[in-house]
Amino acid sequence: MRLSLSTYEMELVRKQIGREPLESEWKVIDALWSEHCSYKSSKIFLRTFPTGGENVIMGIEDWQDAGAVDLGDGLALVLKVESHNHPSAIDPFNGAATGVGGIIRDIVSKGAKPIALLDMIRVGDLGSERNRWLLKGIISGIGFYGNSIGVPVVGGELSFDESYNDNPLVDVACAGIVKKDKIIPSVVKKSGLKLVLVGLTGIDGLGGASFASRKLSGEDEIGAVQIADPFAGKIIIDATLEVSDKVEAIKDLGGGGLAVAVTEMANGLGANIKLENVPLRVKEMTPEDIIVSETQERMLFAVEEGNVQSVCKSFEYYEYPCAVIGEITEDKIIRFTFEGKEIVSLPSELLLSPPLYMWGTSTERRGMKPRIAVEIGQAIRKVLTHPDMVSKEWAYSQFDYEVGISTVIKPGEADASLVKLPNGKFLALKGDANPELCLYNSYECGKAIFAEVYRNLATVGSIGVAAVDHLQFGDPRRPEVYQDFVNSVRGISEASKVLNVPIVGGKVSFYNENLRGEAIKPTPLIVMAGISEKFFRPKIDEDQYIVLLGITKDQLAGSLYHKLFGGEEETPNEILYEDLITSKFVTQLIREGKVEFVKDISKGGIIGSLWPIIVKGYSVSLNIDSIIGASRVESKLFSENGGRFILLTQNLEEIISRSRDNGIFSSQIGKVKGREKIGLSLNDKFLDLTEEVDKYYNFLEGMQ
Repeated sequence: MRLSLSTYEMELVRKQIGREPLESEWKVIDALWSEHCSYKSSKIFLRTFPTGGENVIMGIEDWQDAGAVDLGDGLALVLKVESHNHPSAIDPFNGAATGVGGIIRDIVSKGAKPIALLDMIRVGDLGSERNRWLLKGIISGIGFYGNSIGVPVVGGELSFDESYNDNPLVDVACAGIVKKDKIIPSVVKKSGLKLVLVGLTGIDGLGGASFASRKLSGEDEIGAVQIADPFAGKIIIDATLEVSDKVEAIKDLGGGGLAVAVTEMANGLGANIKLENVPLRVKEMTPEDIIVSETQERMLFAVEEGNVQSVCKSFEYYEYPCAVIGEITEDKIIRFTFEGKEIVSLPSELLLSPPLYMWGTSTERRGMKPRIAVEIGQAIRKVLTHPDMVSKEWAYSQFDYEVGISTVIKPGEADASLVKLPNGKFLALKGDANPELCLYNSYECGKAIFAEVYRNLATVGSIGVAAVDHLQFGDPRRPEVYQDFVNSVRGISEASKVLNVPIVGGKVSFYNENLRGEAIKPTPLIVMAGISEKFFRPKIDEDQYIVLLGITKDQLAGSLYHKLFGGEEETPNEILYEDLITSKFVTQLIREGKVEFVKDISKGGIIGSLWPIIVKGYSVSLNIDSIIGASRVESKLFSENGGRFILLTQNLEEIISRSRDNGIFSSQIGKVKGREKIGLSLNDKFLDLTEEVDKYYNFLEGMQ
């Protein structure tokens, strides 16, 4: 029996229940007390997040599967982010596919129809055959599941860093729509309700929650990975939405299987479960394995007795297993029995109250590199051909991003995706992380990634209304790792308050390390949703003026330039009010039709923001001296400090005047030129980038 429980925790259990738990009970406690399910090393700090707001219907509440905000017109948005990092490191296809299935069921469990998916993928150096195998499997798994069930993958990220060798990060977010008075809770408040399980239970995914709460060992742990079945997943979606008005609560069976789903749904009450009633995929499964199996495509419903037959009838129509396996009780004991024999009998309070930890921290500065001398033209070429800057069409072309005919801005077209809602408004979605910056200053990074996603939504005319976070780190018992975690939470919390975007849900993933025991770069990630009244599609054309909003600073640490060329550089200081003011100004310009193209300045600095124009076949003239703020040329071109946008417009004088009236520094820094040459003119010195554009489109073609 392999457990993630510490000796201290095991002794704590013995004292609380006054006896030695059975092996089956240890497995249940291990699942409930795992980092994956309990947040025992993070919950104290997560409580600092601002989770409320006038539009928040369901925020970060114990055991709720997703958050929800009011969109007006009687509609609510349900939003969630999850990951399947460890499973994808073992079996990338099924690991990624079941990650998609799990996040979709989280949305459906609120009674919401899933309308859009985002995938944020980070893998190691593509020079490694294993990393190429991982990436191919991850992309195939996401495409297989999403395409099969008809939920569009409308955007995401694909990033590369040797930090993710052995331990890729596979984040998936999902958005759904539901009538706001029809949202279903994940927990119950009264006893006597019948517990109805739909789907077959098998031997895949055994101990998955525990597996996700410890380091990768290199041993064969394939049995902890669930197997994807999107065709069964489609039945789950349709039938669950059909019966949602007949149930009191819905819980997706994810990490920890029945052990976690039953305990969390009971919400401090008790439950009696008869394991012989559980429909099985594999005959003669042991009772212990039935309890902790994480087989996918299953849901748990709490149902009034009079509605049980009606609920099961909807699933039986699809010949999908549906069975009453137990009921909610008053006695606050979680019991699992098998043919009359008691397998587990544990207090709800014990299972839902693991010890909470605050580990030691370290303020040691890390990551600074010696400077490599480089000429500006060479630096531009190196930055623009970095794998993070190349076309990701190879990946998103494998996803059906137009199913449902509601996707109006598709992957690769802008900084955020845009989906049309049933009420005629538009939902903007984006996910972002910046592990390079977090390595240098995780507090500033926490602020910066939240602000960047906020700016990304502004580039399509949208204001953020809700966010979810995923905090991904190494072993929290390492002082430098825990310091990064704590500081990133501080930064995210501060940005959420200043930008007035509540955090309605999230996830923490620790123990992300390679097989040599080295932690990944700290990778907190933010997914944000925004609402726009107007559809805006970016347009690039020659003779457009290039306007820079915001001040460029001599702050290069954590930038792509600094990653490549090093130096003792200053870390960007995110001034959140600059992001707030410039984003709202940009949104207003878009709504008035005053700009044709907007790009926030982030990875690659100003050069990176001009790159989408150049790869469309245009040349760009750039006057370096007109860039306000920074004193050094490399800072002017490559600094990634926040609060800035590139605009393409024909309304130059009006925008310059109005920006200054709004307290925003602005200047014309260049112009879009014709297609006779492809490249960049720096103070009239032309840099031909034809070869770099070819690499942009062809870098990943060998992955086919």
